[in-house]
Amino acid sequence: MTIRRRIASVSAIAVAVAVVLISIGTFMGARQQVMAQIDDGLLARASLIEELRPAAILGLFGVERREGMQGRIVPPRRGDFDTSYSQVILRDGRVVNIGDDDVVLPEPDPGDLNSTHPTLRSEWVDDVHLRIVTTVLRQGEVVVQIARPLTEADAAMGRLAVLLIGGGLLGIALAGGLGLLVARHAVRPISALTITIGDIAESQVFSERVDVDGEDEVAELAREFNVLLDQLESSKQEQARLVRDAGHELRTPLTALRTNLEILQRHEVGSEEQASILAAAHAEVEELAALMSELIDLATDRYEDEVPGPVDLGEVVDAVAQRYRKRRGRFVTVTADASDVVGKRQALERAVSNIVGNAHKFSAPGAEITIDVTAGTVTVTDAGTGFDSHDLPHVFERFYRSAAARSQPGSGLGLSIVKQIVDDHGGEVFARNRAGGGAEVGFSLPADF
Repeated sequence: MTIRRRIASVSAIAVAVAVVLISIGTFMGARQQVMAQIDDGLLARASLIEELRPAAILGLFGVERREGMQGRIVPPRRGDFDTSYSQVILRDGRVVNIGDDDVVLPEPDPGDLNSTHPTLRSEWVDDVHLRIVTTVLRQGEVVVQIARPLTEADAAMGRLAVLLIGGGLLGIALAGGLGLLVARHAVRPISALTITIGDIAESQVFSERVDVDGEDEVAELAREFNVLLDQLESSKQEQARLVRDAGHELRTPLTALRTNLEILQRHEVGSEEQASILAAAHAEVEELAALMSELIDLATDRYEDEVPGPVDLGEVVDAVAQRYRKRRGRFVTVTADASDVVGKRQALERAVSNIVGNAHKFSAPGAEITIDVTAGTVTVTDAGTGFDSHDLPHVFERFYRSAAARSQPGSGLGLSIVKQIVDDHGGEVFARNRAGGGAEVGFSLPADF
Protein backbone atom coordinates (compact mmCIF):
# COMPACT_ATOMS: atom_id res chain seq x y z
CA MET A 1 0.00 0.00 0.00
CA THR A 2 1.35 3.42 -0.94
CA ILE A 3 1.82 6.17 1.62
CA ARG A 4 -0.91 8.16 -0.12
CA ARG A 5 -3.49 5.39 0.32
CA ARG A 6 -2.24 4.71 3.82
CA ILE A 7 -2.80 8.33 4.88
CA ALA A 8 -6.27 8.33 3.29
CA SER A 9 -7.14 5.03 5.00
CA VAL A 10 -5.91 6.21 8.38
CA SER A 11 -7.89 9.45 8.01
CA ALA A 12 -11.04 7.55 7.07
CA ILE A 13 -10.61 5.11 9.97
CA ALA A 14 -10.02 7.93 12.44
CA VAL A 15 -13.10 9.78 11.23
CA ALA A 16 -15.12 6.54 11.27
CA VAL A 17 -14.19 5.88 14.89
CA ALA A 18 -15.03 9.46 15.84
CA VAL A 19 -18.34 9.35 13.94
CA VAL A 20 -19.35 6.04 15.51
CA LEU A 21 -18.56 7.25 19.01
CA ILE A 22 -20.34 10.57 18.48
CA SER A 23 -23.33 8.85 16.88
CA ILE A 24 -23.63 6.37 19.73
CA GLY A 25 -23.34 9.18 22.26
CA THR A 26 -25.91 11.29 20.42
CA PHE A 27 -28.33 8.40 20.08
CA MET A 28 -28.01 7.37 23.72
CA GLY A 29 -28.34 10.97 24.91
CA ALA A 30 -31.43 11.61 22.78
CA ARG A 31 -33.04 8.34 23.90
CA GLN A 32 -32.31 9.18 27.50
CA GLN A 33 -33.97 12.58 27.10
CA VAL A 34 -37.07 11.10 25.45
CA MET A 35 -37.38 8.35 28.05
CA ALA A 36 -36.86 10.89 30.83
CA GLN A 37 -39.84 12.92 29.57
CA ILE A 38 -42.00 9.81 29.34
CA ASP A 39 -40.91 8.65 32.79
CA ASP A 40 -41.63 12.09 34.27
CA GLY A 41 -45.17 11.98 32.87
CA LEU A 42 -45.80 8.46 34.24
CA LEU A 43 -44.36 9.33 37.66
CA ALA A 44 -46.44 12.49 37.80
CA ARG A 45 -49.64 10.47 37.20
CA ALA A 46 -48.55 7.90 39.74
CA SER A 47 -47.97 10.57 42.35
CA LEU A 48 -51.57 11.85 42.00
CA ILE A 49 -53.05 8.59 43.28
CA GLU A 50 -50.59 7.78 46.06
CA GLU A 51 -52.79 9.31 48.80
CA LEU A 52 -56.15 7.99 47.58
CA ARG A 53 -58.06 5.13 49.13
CA PRO A 54 -58.58 1.96 47.11
CA ALA A 55 -62.20 2.76 46.34
CA ALA A 56 -61.30 6.27 45.34
CA ILE A 57 -58.57 4.90 43.11
CA LEU A 58 -61.11 2.75 41.27
CA GLY A 59 -63.39 5.71 41.00
CA LEU A 60 -60.57 7.77 39.67
CA PHE A 61 -60.29 5.40 36.74
CA GLY A 62 -64.06 5.56 36.25
CA VAL A 63 -64.93 1.92 37.13
CA GLU A 64 -66.46 -0.01 39.99
CA ARG A 65 -64.88 -2.98 41.70
CA ARG A 66 -65.60 -6.11 39.70
CA GLU A 67 -65.14 -9.25 41.70
CA GLY A 68 -63.02 -12.05 40.21
CA MET A 69 -62.68 -10.66 36.76
CA GLN A 70 -60.27 -8.65 34.69
CA GLY A 71 -61.38 -5.67 32.67
CA ARG A 72 -59.96 -4.26 29.49
CA ILE A 73 -59.05 -0.77 28.41
CA VAL A 74 -59.97 0.71 25.06
CA PRO A 75 -57.47 3.41 24.00
CA PRO A 76 -58.44 5.98 21.39
CA ARG A 77 -55.85 4.58 18.96
CA ARG A 78 -53.94 1.56 20.14
CA GLY A 79 -50.24 2.28 20.62
CA ASP A 80 -50.49 6.05 20.18
CA PHE A 81 -48.32 8.27 22.31
CA ASP A 82 -51.33 9.66 24.22
CA THR A 83 -52.76 6.20 24.96
CA SER A 84 -52.69 5.20 28.61
CA TYR A 85 -53.14 1.72 30.05
CA SER A 86 -54.06 1.27 33.71
CA GLN A 87 -54.30 -1.74 35.96
CA VAL A 88 -55.22 -1.96 39.66
CA ILE A 89 -54.26 -4.95 41.81
CA LEU A 90 -56.04 -5.26 45.14
CA ARG A 91 -54.56 -6.70 48.30
CA ASP A 92 -56.56 -9.91 48.01
CA GLY A 93 -54.96 -10.55 44.59
CA ARG A 94 -57.84 -9.44 42.44
CA VAL A 95 -56.89 -7.55 39.31
CA VAL A 96 -58.93 -4.83 37.69
CA ASN A 97 -57.92 -3.81 34.17
CA ILE A 98 -59.47 -0.60 33.01
CA GLY A 99 -61.17 -0.58 29.61
CA ASP A 100 -62.09 -3.18 27.04
CA ASP A 101 -58.87 -3.29 25.02
CA ASP A 102 -57.14 -6.60 24.47
CA VAL A 103 -53.85 -5.46 26.02
CA VAL A 104 -53.27 -6.98 29.44
CA LEU A 105 -50.43 -5.47 31.46
CA PRO A 106 -47.93 -7.95 32.84
CA GLU A 107 -47.94 -8.69 36.54
CA PRO A 108 -45.48 -6.71 38.62
CA ASP A 109 -42.15 -8.23 39.50
CA PRO A 110 -41.63 -9.15 43.16
CA GLY A 111 -39.07 -6.38 43.33
CA ASP A 112 -41.71 -3.87 42.23
CA LEU A 113 -44.08 -5.00 44.99
CA ASN A 114 -41.38 -4.66 47.66
CA SER A 115 -40.28 -1.19 46.56
CA THR A 116 -41.36 1.87 48.54
CA HIS A 117 -41.02 4.06 45.48
CA PRO A 118 -42.56 3.87 42.02
CA THR A 119 -40.62 1.58 39.69
CA LEU A 120 -40.26 1.81 35.91
CA ARG A 121 -39.63 -0.85 33.27
CA SER A 122 -40.09 -1.39 29.54
CA GLU A 123 -41.76 -4.47 28.07
CA TRP A 124 -43.36 -5.69 24.87
CA VAL A 125 -47.03 -6.65 25.28
CA ASP A 126 -48.92 -7.94 22.27
CA ASP A 127 -46.43 -6.29 19.88
CA VAL A 128 -46.77 -2.99 21.70
CA HIS A 129 -43.68 -1.56 23.37
CA LEU A 130 -44.79 -0.17 26.73
CA ARG A 131 -43.24 1.88 29.49
CA ILE A 132 -44.81 0.84 32.78
CA VAL A 133 -44.77 2.54 36.17
CA THR A 134 -45.75 0.45 39.21
CA THR A 135 -46.82 2.11 42.48
CA VAL A 136 -47.60 0.30 45.75
CA LEU A 137 -50.11 2.21 47.91
CA ARG A 138 -51.30 1.90 51.50
CA GLN A 139 -48.66 -0.59 52.53
CA GLY A 140 -49.55 -3.03 49.83
CA GLU A 141 -53.37 -2.65 49.91
CA VAL A 142 -53.40 -1.47 46.30
CA VAL A 143 -50.91 -1.78 43.45
CA VAL A 144 -51.48 0.60 40.55
CA GLN A 145 -49.80 0.14 37.15
CA ILE A 146 -49.89 2.82 34.48
CA ALA A 147 -48.42 2.16 31.05
CA ARG A 148 -47.69 4.30 28.04
CA PRO A 149 -46.75 3.10 24.54
CA LEU A 150 -43.26 3.84 23.25
CA THR A 151 -44.36 3.56 19.63
CA GLU A 152 -43.81 7.23 18.77
CA ALA A 153 -40.55 7.37 20.76
CA ASP A 154 -39.21 4.24 19.05
CA ALA A 155 -40.18 5.63 15.65
CA ALA A 156 -38.43 8.94 16.39
CA MET A 157 -35.34 7.14 17.63
CA GLY A 158 -35.37 4.94 14.51
CA ARG A 159 -35.42 8.00 12.29
CA LEU A 160 -32.61 9.51 14.32
CA ALA A 161 -30.58 6.29 13.95
CA VAL A 162 -31.06 6.33 10.18
CA LEU A 163 -29.95 9.95 10.03
CA LEU A 164 -26.91 9.26 12.18
CA ILE A 165 -25.91 6.19 10.13
CA GLY A 166 -26.43 7.98 6.83
CA GLY A 167 -24.59 11.08 8.01
CA GLY A 168 -21.80 8.98 9.45
CA LEU A 169 -21.29 7.06 6.22
CA LEU A 170 -21.32 10.28 4.25
CA GLY A 171 -18.80 11.81 6.66
CA ILE A 172 -16.53 8.77 6.41
CA ALA A 173 -16.64 8.84 2.61
CA LEU A 174 -15.97 12.58 2.61
CA ALA A 175 -13.09 12.11 5.06
CA GLY A 176 -11.59 9.40 2.86
CA GLY A 177 -11.76 11.64 -0.20
CA LEU A 178 -10.32 14.63 1.61
CA GLY A 179 -7.65 12.37 3.14
CA LEU A 180 -6.68 11.23 -0.34
CA LEU A 181 -6.39 14.83 -1.53
CA VAL A 182 -4.37 15.83 1.52
CA ALA A 183 -2.15 12.76 1.17
CA ARG A 184 -1.54 13.54 -2.50
CA HIS A 185 -0.45 17.04 -1.58
CA ALA A 186 1.61 15.83 1.38
CA VAL A 187 3.56 13.17 -0.50
CA ARG A 188 4.26 15.37 -3.52
CA PRO A 189 7.65 16.47 -2.06
CA ILE A 190 8.45 12.82 -1.30
CA SER A 191 7.68 11.88 -4.91
CA ALA A 192 9.96 14.66 -6.15
CA LEU A 193 12.67 13.49 -3.74
CA THR A 194 12.27 9.90 -4.95
CA ILE A 195 12.68 10.97 -8.58
CA THR A 196 15.80 12.99 -7.74
CA ILE A 197 17.33 10.13 -5.76
CA GLY A 198 16.57 7.73 -8.60
CA ASP A 199 18.27 10.02 -11.10
CA ILE A 200 21.37 10.31 -8.88
CA ALA A 201 21.47 6.55 -8.33
CA GLU A 202 21.25 5.93 -12.08
CA SER A 203 23.82 8.53 -13.08
CA GLN A 204 26.21 7.83 -10.16
CA VAL A 205 26.99 11.55 -10.13
CA PHE A 206 27.27 12.19 -6.41
CA SER A 207 28.07 15.88 -6.87
CA GLU A 208 24.38 16.62 -7.45
CA ARG A 209 22.26 17.73 -4.52
CA VAL A 210 18.59 17.54 -3.60
CA ASP A 211 16.75 20.85 -3.37
CA VAL A 212 15.70 21.59 0.22
CA ASP A 213 12.56 23.66 0.70
CA GLY A 214 10.97 24.27 4.09
CA GLU A 215 11.55 22.98 7.61
CA ASP A 216 9.28 19.93 7.69
CA GLU A 217 10.21 16.26 7.90
CA VAL A 218 10.60 15.93 4.13
CA ALA A 219 13.02 18.85 4.10
CA GLU A 220 14.95 17.22 6.94
CA LEU A 221 15.07 13.98 4.95
CA ALA A 222 16.42 15.90 1.95
CA ARG A 223 19.10 17.52 4.11
CA GLU A 224 20.16 14.17 5.52
CA PHE A 225 20.30 12.73 2.02
CA ASN A 226 22.53 15.59 0.95
CA VAL A 227 24.82 14.74 3.85
CA LEU A 228 24.88 11.16 2.59
CA LEU A 229 25.75 12.42 -0.89
CA ASP A 230 28.59 14.46 0.60
CA GLN A 231 29.95 11.32 2.22
CA LEU A 232 29.53 9.28 -0.95
CA GLU A 233 31.25 11.93 -3.02
CA SER A 234 34.09 12.14 -0.53
CA SER A 235 34.35 8.35 -0.43
CA LYS A 236 34.42 8.16 -4.22
CA GLN A 237 37.13 10.81 -4.38
CA GLU A 238 39.11 9.00 -1.68
CA GLN A 239 38.72 5.76 -3.57
CA ALA A 240 39.96 7.33 -6.80
CA ARG A 241 42.85 8.95 -4.95
CA LEU A 242 43.73 5.66 -3.26
CA VAL A 243 43.81 3.83 -6.59
CA ARG A 244 45.83 6.61 -8.20
CA ASP A 245 48.33 6.85 -5.35
CA ALA A 246 48.54 3.07 -5.03
CA GLY A 247 49.32 2.80 -8.71
CA HIS A 248 52.03 5.40 -8.34
CA GLU A 249 53.57 3.64 -5.34
CA LEU A 250 53.37 0.24 -7.01
CA ARG A 251 55.04 1.48 -10.16
CA THR A 252 58.47 2.01 -8.54
CA PRO A 253 59.01 -1.46 -7.00
CA LEU A 254 57.46 -3.15 -10.02
CA THR A 255 59.77 -1.26 -12.37
CA ALA A 256 62.80 -2.14 -10.28
CA LEU A 257 61.70 -5.77 -10.07
CA ARG A 258 61.13 -5.97 -13.85
CA THR A 259 64.54 -4.41 -14.51
CA ASN A 260 66.31 -6.91 -12.28
CA LEU A 261 64.50 -9.83 -13.90
CA GLU A 262 65.32 -8.58 -17.39
CA ILE A 263 68.98 -8.31 -16.47
CA LEU A 264 68.97 -11.88 -15.25
CA GLN A 265 67.16 -13.06 -18.39
CA ARG A 266 69.11 -11.16 -21.05
CA HIS A 267 72.59 -10.95 -19.65
CA GLU A 268 75.03 -13.36 -18.25
CA VAL A 269 76.09 -12.13 -14.85
CA GLY A 270 78.46 -13.52 -12.31
CA SER A 271 77.30 -15.34 -9.26
CA GLU A 272 78.16 -12.44 -7.02
CA GLU A 273 76.23 -9.93 -9.13
CA GLN A 274 73.40 -12.40 -9.53
CA ALA A 275 73.12 -12.76 -5.78
CA SER A 276 73.01 -8.98 -5.46
CA ILE A 277 70.28 -8.68 -8.10
CA LEU A 278 68.24 -11.44 -6.46
CA ALA A 279 68.58 -9.78 -3.08
CA ALA A 280 67.36 -6.51 -4.57
CA ALA A 281 64.46 -8.30 -6.24
CA HIS A 282 63.60 -10.01 -2.97
CA ALA A 283 63.60 -6.64 -1.22
CA GLU A 284 61.26 -5.23 -3.85
CA VAL A 285 58.91 -8.21 -3.40
CA GLU A 286 58.93 -7.68 0.35
CA GLU A 287 58.10 -4.02 -0.18
CA LEU A 288 55.28 -4.96 -2.55
CA ALA A 289 53.88 -7.44 -0.01
CA ALA A 290 54.00 -4.83 2.75
CA LEU A 291 52.37 -2.26 0.47
CA MET A 292 49.58 -4.65 -0.53
CA SER A 293 48.95 -5.53 3.12
CA GLU A 294 48.64 -1.86 4.03
CA LEU A 295 46.41 -1.18 1.04
CA ILE A 296 44.10 -3.97 2.13
CA ASP A 297 44.01 -2.48 5.64
CA LEU A 298 42.99 0.88 4.20
CA ALA A 299 40.46 -0.42 1.68
CA THR A 300 38.81 -2.83 4.09
CA ASP A 301 38.14 -2.76 7.78
CA ARG A 302 40.15 -5.69 9.05
CA TYR A 303 38.87 -5.11 12.55
CA GLU A 304 35.19 -4.78 11.68
CA ASP A 305 34.30 -8.12 13.26
CA GLU A 306 36.23 -7.40 16.44
CA VAL A 307 33.87 -6.67 19.32
CA PRO A 308 34.65 -3.48 21.27
CA GLY A 309 35.37 -3.97 24.94
CA PRO A 310 37.38 -2.61 27.85
CA VAL A 311 41.02 -2.13 26.83
CA ASP A 312 43.96 -1.33 29.11
CA LEU A 313 46.15 0.94 26.97
CA GLY A 314 49.12 0.17 29.21
CA GLU A 315 48.89 -3.53 28.39
CA VAL A 316 48.58 -2.79 24.66
CA VAL A 317 51.68 -0.56 24.73
CA ASP A 318 53.66 -3.12 26.78
CA ALA A 319 52.89 -5.84 24.22
CA VAL A 320 54.14 -3.66 21.34
CA ALA A 321 57.24 -2.59 23.27
CA GLN A 322 58.20 -6.17 24.12
CA ARG A 323 57.80 -7.22 20.50
CA TYR A 324 60.15 -4.47 19.30
CA ARG A 325 62.66 -5.28 21.99
CA LYS A 326 62.79 -8.95 20.93
CA ARG A 327 62.56 -8.59 17.14
CA ARG A 328 64.38 -5.34 16.47
CA GLY A 329 66.63 -5.04 19.50
CA ARG A 330 65.24 -1.56 20.10
CA PHE A 331 65.19 -0.32 23.66
CA VAL A 332 61.65 0.91 24.38
CA THR A 333 60.67 2.51 27.69
CA VAL A 334 57.02 2.50 28.75
CA THR A 335 55.38 4.74 31.34
CA ALA A 336 51.69 4.06 31.76
CA ASP A 337 48.88 4.86 34.17
CA ALA A 338 45.62 2.91 34.54
CA SER A 339 44.08 4.21 31.31
CA ASP A 340 41.10 2.06 30.43
CA VAL A 341 39.14 2.78 27.26
CA VAL A 342 36.42 0.99 25.31
CA GLY A 343 37.70 -0.13 21.93
CA LYS A 344 39.05 -2.88 19.72
CA ARG A 345 42.25 -4.23 21.23
CA GLN A 346 43.81 -5.61 18.03
CA ALA A 347 43.13 -2.41 16.11
CA LEU A 348 44.64 -0.25 18.85
CA GLU A 349 47.66 -2.54 19.04
CA ARG A 350 48.14 -2.10 15.29
CA ALA A 351 47.94 1.69 15.68
CA VAL A 352 50.58 1.74 18.44
CA SER A 353 52.77 -0.65 16.47
CA ASN A 354 52.68 1.58 13.38
CA ILE A 355 53.70 4.64 15.40
CA VAL A 356 56.52 2.77 17.12
CA GLY A 357 57.62 1.37 13.74
CA ASN A 358 57.76 4.88 12.33
CA ALA A 359 59.85 6.02 15.31
CA HIS A 360 62.14 3.01 14.92
CA LYS A 361 62.67 3.82 11.23
CA PHE A 362 63.82 7.40 11.88
CA SER A 363 65.76 6.84 15.09
CA ALA A 364 69.47 6.18 15.14
CA PRO A 365 70.54 2.65 16.06
CA GLY A 366 70.62 2.24 19.82
CA ALA A 367 68.54 5.37 20.42
CA GLU A 368 65.79 5.02 22.98
CA ILE A 369 62.09 5.21 22.20
CA THR A 370 59.75 6.18 25.01
CA ILE A 371 56.01 5.57 25.21
CA ASP A 372 53.84 7.45 27.68
CA VAL A 373 50.23 6.53 28.45
CA THR A 374 48.30 9.12 30.42
CA ALA A 375 44.51 9.50 30.71
CA GLY A 376 43.77 7.75 27.43
CA THR A 377 46.56 9.49 25.50
CA VAL A 378 49.44 7.51 23.97
CA THR A 379 52.59 9.50 23.11
CA VAL A 380 55.54 7.89 21.32
CA THR A 381 58.76 9.93 21.49
CA ASP A 382 61.89 9.24 19.44
CA ALA A 383 65.32 10.78 19.25
CA GLY A 384 65.35 11.24 15.47
CA THR A 385 65.57 14.34 13.35
CA GLY A 386 61.88 15.24 13.77
CA PHE A 387 59.58 16.65 11.09
CA ASP A 388 60.12 19.51 8.73
CA SER A 389 57.62 22.28 9.40
CA HIS A 390 55.98 21.90 5.99
CA ASP A 391 55.61 18.13 6.49
CA LEU A 392 53.75 18.25 9.82
CA PRO A 393 50.26 18.98 8.35
CA HIS A 394 50.56 16.00 6.01
CA VAL A 395 52.13 13.20 8.06
CA PHE A 396 48.83 11.34 8.48
CA GLU A 397 47.87 11.57 4.80
CA ARG A 398 47.90 8.48 2.63
CA PHE A 399 51.11 7.82 0.70
CA TYR A 400 52.66 11.05 1.96
CA ARG A 401 56.40 10.71 2.34
CA SER A 402 58.74 13.50 3.27
CA ALA A 403 61.92 14.12 1.31
CA ALA A 404 63.96 12.44 4.05
CA ALA A 405 61.63 9.39 4.09
CA ARG A 406 61.79 8.68 0.37
CA SER A 407 65.13 7.00 0.75
CA GLN A 408 63.70 4.78 3.50
CA PRO A 409 61.62 1.64 2.89
CA GLY A 410 57.90 2.03 3.32
CA SER A 411 54.80 3.16 1.51
CA GLY A 412 53.68 6.16 3.52
CA LEU A 413 50.55 4.36 4.70
CA GLY A 414 51.51 3.50 8.28
CA LEU A 415 50.40 6.74 9.96
CA SER A 416 47.31 7.02 7.75
CA ILE A 417 46.23 3.61 9.07
CA VAL A 418 46.76 4.96 12.59
CA LYS A 419 44.48 7.90 11.82
CA GLN A 420 41.80 5.63 10.38
CA ILE A 421 41.80 3.40 13.48
CA VAL A 422 41.77 6.36 15.87
CA ASP A 423 38.98 8.05 13.90
CA ASP A 424 36.94 4.85 14.14
CA HIS A 425 37.35 5.04 17.93
CA GLY A 426 36.24 8.68 18.06
CA GLY A 427 39.73 9.89 19.01
CA GLU A 428 42.30 12.36 17.65
CA VAL A 429 45.86 11.94 16.36
CA PHE A 430 48.73 14.38 16.78
CA ALA A 431 52.31 14.82 15.57
CA ARG A 432 54.79 17.47 16.74
CA ASN A 433 58.48 18.12 17.14
CA ARG A 434 60.03 17.81 20.56
CA ALA A 435 61.89 20.79 21.94
CA GLY A 436 65.02 18.75 22.67
CA GLY A 437 65.02 17.05 19.26
CA GLY A 438 63.07 14.19 17.82
CA ALA A 439 59.32 13.87 17.34
CA GLU A 440 56.23 13.05 19.37
CA VAL A 441 53.46 11.12 17.63
CA GLY A 442 50.38 9.66 19.24
CA PHE A 443 46.64 9.75 19.77
CA SER A 444 44.00 10.46 22.39
CA LEU A 445 40.93 8.32 22.93
CA PRO A 446 37.65 9.02 24.78
CA ALA A 447 36.58 6.78 27.65
CA ASP A 448 34.02 5.13 25.33
CA PHE A 449 32.78 5.40 21.76
